[in-house]
Amino acid sequence: MIEFPIRIAVVMGKYTTGGIKSVLLNYYTYINKDKVQFDFIIDYDSPITDYSEVTKLGARVYKVAPPENLVKHISDCYRLFRKNSYQIVHGYLNTLNVFSMAAAWMAGVPVRISENLSTGHAGESKTLIKNLLRPFAQLFPTTIAANSVFAAEWIYGKKSAKKSQIFRNALDLTRFKFDESSRHNVRKKLNVDGKFVIGNVGRFQYQKNHNLLIDIFAKFHQLHPESELLLVGYGELKDQIFEKIHQLHLDDAVIDAGSTEDLIPLYNAMDCFILPSFYEGLPVVGIEAQAMSLPCIFSGEVTREVQILSTTKFVELDQPLSDWVGALESIQNVKRIDTQRELRNAGYDIFEEAKRLESFYLSELEAHTN
Repeated sequence: MIEFPIRIAVVMGKYTTGGIKSVLLNYYTYINKDKVQFDFIIDYDSPITDYSEVTKLGARVYKVAPPENLVKHISDCYRLFRKNSYQIVHGYLNTLNVFSMAAAWMAGVPVRISENLSTGHAGESKTLIKNLLRPFAQLFPTTIAANSVFAAEWIYGKKSAKKSQIFRNALDLTRFKFDESSRHNVRKKLNVDGKFVIGNVGRFQYQKNHNLLIDIFAKFHQLHPESELLLVGYGELKDQIFEKIHQLHLDDAVIDAGSTEDLIPLYNAMDCFILPSFYEGLPVVGIEAQAMSLPCIFSGEVTREVQILSTTKFVELDQPLSDWVGALESIQNVKRIDTQRELRNAGYDIFEEAKRLESFYLSELEAHTN
């Protein structure tokens, strides 16, 4: 007999803003916590140390060594899984899941779920490590999962991906909804009334390709001086990118919104959203932007699964800057409308997806413990 609530050990790595944390918090907030509770297993060097947003919902937070400290990471996970007698471990570290899955296997955890949310790119050094680990992705988990078919095929291969569970980056669509009044107020605060605001949300790191983004904006701004670029994020390359902005004399046309999890007002203020990434699994921000009725432009390296609205466009990374500028010009006059039905029909309603995840946990537990 299953005892409720089931404690799920969720291995999430760094406890930080956006990304995995955003996805997990969405699911955890709306899952039935009388039946399912999360324990967040995080790296001890995580930048955020305030866990109240999850602990107030009943979660426990445990710190382990990061995967970079491999032996300690496996050892910490093993001891924790054994001590708390988890029945389910759900890993969200992409190719690095192999290590926590191995620890869970050694600890005798019956249900071991490995989920992939990303891919890779040949130009990035850490992709070499990802490629070395990919063949072991199915070695220890009892179940494989991903946030898109593209991400599943990248890590598991096309044949194995067919048996992968797909858990979408679902949202509370009652919150992610365009608001004209909020737009007016935020744009006034940002001093961008009458401007065409191009938005981007993402960590300042190789994957997000900010260098190309700045080149695109520089060319667009030259043709359309009444345009602004709104950047949201943090990361190791931020100073470098803002130095480039300075060298191109774009300081007065670029807004640094810093790092924030309160993205809805900023989405309201934008006129379009652009993400020229080198790679993605399925970007959460791409779904959020479309939920806010923003016309979007993604690089061709982003899976077409992200497209929900007809106003969403793709431009290949090797296409000239003029093609990116043309794509921006083509959506300058797009009218913001209610997109809730489209998002719901595409499977991004967190109320429904949280129920599905809950049912999945119960069925996996029954299948592997009877």
